[in-house]
Amino acid sequence: MNPLRILIIFLLLFSMQINSQTKDQLENQKRQILKEIKDIELKLSNSSKKKESIISNAEDINYKITLQQNLISNINNQLNNILNEIDYNEIRLSNLREKEISLKEELSKMLVTGYKKKSNLNKLMFIFSSSSFQQAYKRIQYFKQYTNFQNKTLKKIKLTSAEIENIIIALDTQKSNKELLIDENEIIKKQLNIEYSGLNKLIAEVNKNQKRYNSQIRQKQKLSKDIDKKIQKIINEALAKAKRKDGGFKLSEEAQLISKNFNANKGRLPSPVLRGNVVLGFGKQPHPIVKTTTIQSNGVRIRTSSDVEARTIFDGEVYSIIISKSNTKTVLIQHGNFFTVYKNLSEINVSKGDKLKTKQVIGKIATDPLNGQTILSFSIFYNGIPQNPRSWIYKL
Repeated sequence: MNPLRILIIFLLLFSMQINSQTKDQLENQKRQILKEIKDIELKLSNSSKKKESIISNAEDINYKITLQQNLISNINNQLNNILNEIDYNEIRLSNLREKEISLKEELSKMLVTGYKKKSNLNKLMFIFSSSSFQQAYKRIQYFKQYTNFQNKTLKKIKLTSAEIENIIIALDTQKSNKELLIDENEIIKKQLNIEYSGLNKLIAEVNKNQKRYNSQIRQKQKLSKDIDKKIQKIINEALAKAKRKDGGFKLSEEAQLISKNFNANKGRLPSPVLRGNVVLGFGKQPHPIVKTTTIQSNGVRIRTSSDVEARTIFDGEVYSIIISKSNTKTVLIQHGNFFTVYKNLSEINVSKGDKLKTKQVIGKIATDPLNGQTILSFSIFYNGIPQNPRSWIYKL
């Protein structure tokens, strides 16, 4: 076989091994995205005519657009998997056809040789003309081996032909699946254009009555700022207590190790939710819907579904729990000089002083009864300074 072809097969096999690990994951992810899209569509159909729901509807459509973009990305990944499988199977098919031709040529040569020694009488004469018993025995063994080899070659041809047939069937299925995925992608892209159009109409409607909606957003922002001030105060007090004369921090050996490991895992830390999408980023920015209003965010807001729970991103200790006026809970976890904050929890499974492990469940995320949105506000602080979670969390 051509060395280049061997290398190509090896690379495709390696790629397929990776793909086989992600194929089921992609299918599960796709099912979850479609479920979330369906839930949002149901919610939008129930609230589309309510004037007071315009902003939350616009946010829902915006989130639906994000999910549809994720769906397109998911389908593209599935397409890449199928294209790799098709390439691999086409190379296999080509090799098997070459093997089949070679085996048939081999069998043909054997049949020609057998034809020349066609009669059993010739075989017997060949055996009886032996000069010794040992030579006769060897000649008998030769004919047995020759017949066995011929039968094995026939069997190999049949197996190769069956394998060729199976690969052709597999290729037909894969090519059919490829076309279905391409068509599905095109349908989603058309739906995206419709969603963008609907979102622009809602934004235009919001812009007609900016004062009213700006007031609503500022009111929500004020509640968020109040909790942020409490969080900042708690962290500053904790750091003040631990501060040494040289400007460092009095941390136990365990806390120092946790802090060091936390820092060493920057960009590789797990998400605080099993699945979800960031709907508000870090820092000062315009509101995603009402662009004339500015929002200051000390972390990120991650929208998820009501069955998803908040989990700690690293080993640490529950330092404080805050209960807001709306009865939602905020949990602060200390990781040495780092603090992670999990806001908008309806129920919690932890208490102050608990030592938690990475990915341990903290509690249930609250779902807003008015707009049906389940959003976790998540922050990271280092020495009291807010950090951009996207820099720390893997693929956030």
